[in-house]
Amino acid sequence: MAGNLQVISAAGGMLCLPRPLDPNIRASLMFLSEGGPVLGRTEMLSPLSPTQQAFRFVALDQKNQRNLQVAIQSQLNLESAEEQWIAKYRSALLNMPPQKKTLKLVLRSVAFGMLVLVGVAYVFHFGWLK
Repeated sequence: MAGNLQVISAAGGMLCLPRPLDPNIRASLMFLSEGGPVLGRTEMLSPLSPTQQAFRFVALDQKNQRNLQVAIQSQLNLESAEEQWIAKYRSALLNMPPQKKTLKLVLRSVAFGMLVLVGVAYVFHFGWLK
């Protein structure tokens, strides 16, 4: 049965399957990783949903263990790189120089001045000061 590998660890992982397998069934699992193919015997655990099922490795030879470790390490490096980028972005946001507010001040002053002029013109037009 074909499925997608969603989570992987040294002890096991989680698969997305068209339908879950019975718990405690032992099956061969093969997937491709950064370090090469990983082939091992697994025991299926209880399904988490109609499409997600956890498994644990029960037999993995040395070559496949090495390939699995490379896969895990490459995933950790990817997450680490993402976390570093996020930290760098946050730091840049916090250390940004304050933006000049002169343009906002000028625009507000002009708007207020126009409002005063319109108010004065309105008062003089209707002759309320006579």
